[in-house]
Formats: sequence, structure tokens, C-alpha cells
Amino acid sequence: MGDEKRSVERDLLSHVEALTRHRDVVPLNVSVLSALRDLLHFEYISLFQIIKRDDQSRVALAAWIQDGTVQCNIDFPSNAELGSIGSHPAYLSCLNSPQPALTEIRADDGLIAYLPVILGNEVAAFFEVQTKALLTPHQIDVIEGIVGVYRNFLSLLKDSQHDELTGLLNRKTFDHGMANLLSAVSRTNPSSENERRTINSDDYWLAIIDIDFFKRINDQFGHLYGDEVLILMADLMRKSFRQQDRLYRFGGEEFVVLMRHIDFENVTISLERFCTTVIKHSFPQVGRVTVSIGFAPIRHSQLASVSLGNADEALYYAKEHGRNQVQCYTTLIESGQLTSKRMHGEVELF
Repeated sequence: MGDEKRSVERDLLSHVEALTRHRDVVPLNVSVLSALRDLLHFEYISLFQIIKRDDQSRVALAAWIQDGTVQCNIDFPSNAELGSIGSHPAYLSCLNSPQPALTEIRADDGLIAYLPVILGNEVAAFFEVQTKALLTPHQIDVIEGIVGVYRNFLSLLKDSQHDELTGLLNRKTFDHGMANLLSAVSRTNPSSENERRTINSDDYWLAIIDIDFFKRINDQFGHLYGDEVLILMADLMRKSFRQQDRLYRFGGEEFVVLMRHIDFENVTISLERFCTTVIKHSFPQVGRVTVSIGFAPIRHSQLASVSLGNADEALYYAKEHGRNQVQCYTTLIESGQLTSKRMHGEVELF
């Protein structure tokens, strides 16, 4: 009995160590479901994240167990992939829970248990566990303990992934986001060479946004007003782009947007609309501010640095030809307006 207890304790500590090893949310999600599967031998566990969209809370499946294997979503959830909380009473009970308490609901073939993950006084995610019988006190203790470790580490991860000034995702997090996006692109890559060359067939994009004459703003009005411009620019980005688009502050006055499931025409419209939104916005003390934007498709066969460099080439062209405009790398190449490339390793992105 003593050996069995020590073995359980070793397994528990091993999974706790695995949980706190990760520096990205996706592998963390996989790790927490693996821990619950291995420690409690549950066959059906799902992890849902709560997403705010249009002032409504929606749910997206983040990770689940299928045939004993943990599966996860690494792509950005689109509107079509979101579920309605209002149509599922159990989801509502998780959202309305004042404490991260486990709730069990009877189902046709057993029970379904829900445990919310609360961050900053809001439900950020919840676990769904399907069982044949009521959970034992030991099982509840293990679930709440493992989910508690997950919650605390998730909070630390989210803090470390966001830019302190603007609240957008930071430069370090971009590497993980880009890796996940490249993986998604490789799964949906067109088979024919013609499709790969046609810009309308691409639905994964990278855009670099640069505030025009930002140094002049800092020099003329001071860094406090410069910081306010950055904060307001981030707010305009949140309001202008879709929930599934990933918004990053790269450093200084430069921002990056990763977009998926959007064709060339609509990504152009989206970026040009953002340019117009910035022009129309009155920035305190500073007044009128403009941005230049360069964007490029993300190809499955390219390194992240290549996609970033292509977008930067388009941005460089925009800034050299009047600023306050949107330019696409592929269009510039095809029209002959860009005929040569600077070495990406020499590009100064900050």
C-alpha cells in the first residue's frame, strides 16, 4: 500500500513538473489533459476556452481526448468554430460560478462534471469531464489540484505574453504564434503550383503596421504623449480587426497582425479601413497620426523570417513612397515595383 501511494505521488509530481515546464498555452493545455487522463483514467475530457466577441461570451474547444490521445487546436478560432454559451445551461453555470467549484450534471449515460478556470475574476476556460458515476472525493481533490496548478501557471503565462504598455501580445510570443500558424498553413496548403502562386488563394497573412514619424511625436510632445499614442493605437487595432486575428506589439512604434481565413481582397480592405480609422482618430495633444502598412502571404514552405521579411519589404516601399498607405509584397513583385530584395538578416525591424 505504501509503495502504491509513493507511486501515485511520484506520478502527481511528475505531471506538476510537466505542467510548469511549458512557455506556451497550447502545450500547457495538452499537458493538463494528459495529467488528468493518466492520474484519473478518464476517457472523455475536454477543455474549452471562453472568447469575448461582440460583447458576448462564446466557447471554443481548445483541447480534448480522442481514443486515449490528447488532441488540441493550435489555429485561431473563427466565428464558425465558436459555440453559443446561452444554448448550453451547463456552460452558463460555469460562467456564473463565483468560485472555481466543480459542478456535476446528470446525463443519459452517466455524469458530466464542469470545473471553471477563473482568471482576474472572470471565467477564462472550463473543463468538461464525462464519467459513469459520481466523482469520488479523491478524484475531486486531484482534479481541483491539477486545475489549480494549471490556472496559476496560465495566469503567469498570459502576463508574460503581453506587452506591458499596450496589452497586446509581445514580440517573444510572436515566435510561438507564427510557428502555430505555419503548422496550420501546412495542413491546408494548396496542392498545385498555380494555386500557390495566386495571391487570391492565400488565406494566411502577416501585416506590419508602423506609425509614421513617431520619433517626431516623441521629440515634439514628449514620451508620455508618445506612449499614449501607442496605447490608443493598440485600442484602435482591437476594435478594427477580428477576434481571431493575432495582434502584437513588436517594439517601438511597430505592430504585427497575423490573419487567417481571409482572402487577398478582404485583407486589403481590412488594412486600408484601419488606415482610415487611424487618420480619422484625434489623438490628444498630438492630433492627426498616420500609419504605413506592408503585408504578405504566409507560405507553408517559408521560414517565419521570410514572411516577416516580405511584409517588411512592402512596408519599406510604403514608407519610401509617401507613407500613410497599404502595400502588398506579392502585388509589388508581380507589378515590377519591387525587383530586388534586401537581405532579411539586415532588416532593422525595431
